[in-house]
Amino acid sequence: MGAMLRGKDAVAINGYIRAKPRLLLLSLAAFLISYCQIFGESPDYGSYDLFFDSLRWNGLDIFGETRFEPGFTVLGLALVALVSSNPVIYGLIVAGVVFLKGFVVNLFSSSQAVFYVLVIFYFVRYFPLHELTQLRAATAAAFLLLAVALLWNEKWAFGLLAGMAAIIFHVSAVFVVPSLFLHPAKRWVVLLIGLVVFVSISLGVNLLISELADSVPLVDMYHQGGFGDAPNPISAALLLDWAMIILGLIMWNRISPPMKQVLFLEIVGMAIFYGAIDFAVIAHRIRELFSVFWVLFVANGWRSSFIAKLTSAGFVLASIGLYSYLHFFSGQFFT
Repeated sequence: MGAMLRGKDAVAINGYIRAKPRLLLLSLAAFLISYCQIFGESPDYGSYDLFFDSLRWNGLDIFGETRFEPGFTVLGLALVALVSSNPVIYGLIVAGVVFLKGFVVNLFSSSQAVFYVLVIFYFVRYFPLHELTQLRAATAAAFLLLAVALLWNEKWAFGLLAGMAAIIFHVSAVFVVPSLFLHPAKRWVVLLIGLVVFVSISLGVNLLISELADSVPLVDMYHQGGFGDAPNPISAALLLDWAMIILGLIMWNRISPPMKQVLFLEIVGMAIFYGAIDFAVIAHRIRELFSVFWVLFVANGWRSSFIAKLTSAGFVLASIGLYSYLHFFSGQFFT
């Protein structure tokens, strides 16, 4: 079989074999952090603990009662049938998600050093918010990253399947998947699409939410109880991403096509966020899913020009500084 492998497929598989020990070690570390709750209990952990208990009590009847997406529910049903401890179940899902994300990150890492830098970047910026809190979104994000890796290698059918998997784990991914198939090469096209998305969401978000509430329990729950207070449109986290977007647009002719694709995705994510800003929970979730692609921007930055390397390094350092404070030192995230 090995003799039949050619080109990128062979490189990817050989790279995976070499990286497998560190991916397993990374997954084990993620499991232990989750299981031991080293940093304290994350904001949404109690909801998942109750959900796993509900799966044991209700079995298949849970599909008529839960607000969680079917993909995550099926996964939960399988795990509660095998494991009696909720923290272990949570930790196993975290480990699996981190393994998949680590696999994708490894594909785009030009060296082991870059891989570890990306791991630190992901751990500080995304791990507390996704794996330790929004576990369904974390799973969806893993499939979205896999979808991008497949689509960039022109494996359209498998990329679509990965995108569909993301949607059944978190409904917000439905806003992300279509944009993965668009690859505008010109700066003005990227900005025009972003403007069209912003205007469309601003004008149609109320109707869209009403339609989704009729068929998606999670949206209906927020529709009935409210979507939370409007977020700060110029928060430090947003300004950091905007700074990177603007720098990327300025350097448009000096960055690689994958980096341009990520900038396009981030602009679409921002357009949806500001267009739906009155629906805080949904706006945040969608933007957070889009923001995960920054990992691929940074990875490809180290494969590009010197200025791209320098900009990517600065973005990583700024993100580590900001999100270290927000997640670990502010005292407002973990309890």
